Amino acid sequence: MKQFFLNRLREPSTYAGVGVLGAAFGISPELLGPIGQLVMGAGGLLAILLRDKGTQ
Repeated sequence: MKQFFLNRLREPSTYAGVGVLGAAFGISPELLGPIGQLVMGAGGLLAILLRDKGTQ
């Protein structure tokens, strides 16, 4: 399950989806920018910290 989410964080469409969900739930555009940055930052940090499949 963890790998599924990591794979999704590597796809640009994930960040578009975050924006659409934010708009659907009424989050203001001024707040969507920082939320998107947090999600991208978390994805980048996970990509650095977690090992690739098959490596030790």
